[in-house]
Amino acid sequence: MFVKKFEADTLEEALKAVKFELGPDAIILKTITNNGLKGAFKKKRIEITAAISEKSFEKKAKVDKVLNNDQKESLYQKPASSIKETITKYNGQPGQNSNSAGYGSMGLNKVVNTLAKGTASLGDITTKTSSLIKNSLDDFLTDGEETSGFDLDSSDDEPITYSRSQNRGKYSEPPQEKPAPRASPSRQMSDEQVEFNQRQARPQAEAQPVNTVSRDAYNELRSELRTQQHKVELLEQKIMELSQNYHFNQKHLNEAKGVYQLRTTLKTLDVDESHILDLIKKANYELSKEDLENPDVIFEFALKEMAVSINTAIPLFAKVVNGEPVITVLVSEAASGQSTMGMKIAVLKKDVVVIQYFHDAQNNASTDFAAQVFGIKVEKVQNFSEVVGLCRKATEAGKSVLVDVRLNSKFSDETKKFVETLKRGFQYVEVLGTLSAIHSELYNRKIIARYKDVVDGVIISHVDLCMNFGALFNIHKTHNKLPLKFFGTGPVVPDDIEGATAERLMSGLFQF
Repeated sequence: MFVKKFEADTLEEALKAVKFELGPDAIILKTITNNGLKGAFKKKRIEITAAISEKSFEKKAKVDKVLNNDQKESLYQKPASSIKETITKYNGQPGQNSNSAGYGSMGLNKVVNTLAKGTASLGDITTKTSSLIKNSLDDFLTDGEETSGFDLDSSDDEPITYSRSQNRGKYSEPPQEKPAPRASPSRQMSDEQVEFNQRQARPQAEAQPVNTVSRDAYNELRSELRTQQHKVELLEQKIMELSQNYHFNQKHLNEAKGVYQLRTTLKTLDVDESHILDLIKKANYELSKEDLENPDVIFEFALKEMAVSINTAIPLFAKVVNGEPVITVLVSEAASGQSTMGMKIAVLKKDVVVIQYFHDAQNNASTDFAAQVFGIKVEKVQNFSEVVGLCRKATEAGKSVLVDVRLNSKFSDETKKFVETLKRGFQYVEVLGTLSAIHSELYNRKIIARYKDVVDGVIISHVDLCMNFGALFNIHKTHNKLPLKFFGTGPVVPDDIEGATAERLMSGLFQF
């Protein structure tokens, strides 16, 4: 089923647009009159939401393909019934009744039928009607062999009749057929005449007897129809909600094959929509039409662009070549694996003093064991003034310092003041924020947003356990000015650490 909105200055123009785009079988789901901003700064507009089944739309499309623009304009200026007849004949259905396809009484070219007065049993009416109107919405919106319409607003409470004939609605009035003309004995009829006479005689041969139905049966049937009509309205409302939530872009239908596959793949990898759009814009600008159709070429282009956009850098203590001491501060919240990462970094340099600052008492048995094995001196403090004092004492002795700061959100301002104090008092200070790859994207975004003015780079731990590299890519693209420094790839000290590289992030994202 296709759902589309149409806007025009008048209702007549909007209906013409519906008929031209979707055909005479379109069903009107909703009509809105937009009066503009307080009715003064914007012209009044009519908005119509219409739908059509795929089968009916395919029939219309077949006719549109063989017509030029002038012929289309001429065809769709005709009445809807005439358009319907043209489409039906072209699709090889010249004998089909106009009410037997499309959307039944809900189509643009359909007239609501009324129950014929007559007689039928209550069980017969209820059973056949229920089996008709309790079909699924999909069957209701596609072509069928028979359709029916009911005048629910009629105030007539007279008894009704039930009749059935071929090529008519189940509850419509029986056609007044004339007897087929008889051929003269002296004149031999052609095959076409014989077939015509057989068609004319068939409805009379298959006509069903008419039975009587009481007023109670008629009222019960009307009540059942009102209930089913209410269900149809609820389904239409659901369709509207789904169509509004699904942002259908007509341009995507005309996208190149490679671009469409790239867009779909990156969405499944949870890459942010804004990053995908930027990538596709650049591809459309730099690649030819043939390259855009080739998935291999455009995926190679995308991989290259995404890798180039990842900002990585070596740590400050690796840049200082004159042997001067460097203070490296690691900042994090909650369980991000920072203490283990700090111990791994400390092992990379000799004569390093590790200072662990925790506002609350922490259990660091694993890091204590690693410190004993590798002979690293660890100082545990609960005051920032003690951290500054120990840093000064270590630097005067020519030793580098690694400060492990574990806080919660209410101490973020205090952390900023502490970092500013360190940068004013010492020459080489680098602050690195620690994120865990197993935390949610939303949580990691909050951490980066909270400390982005303090940190000089980012460490990502638990990369070996990451299930969503798209989230890591989104966070880094949003805060691209903060380079990636280290990746933690496991719990083993000091082996499971590596310098941050774009290749590692891309391999995890695309699962190389």
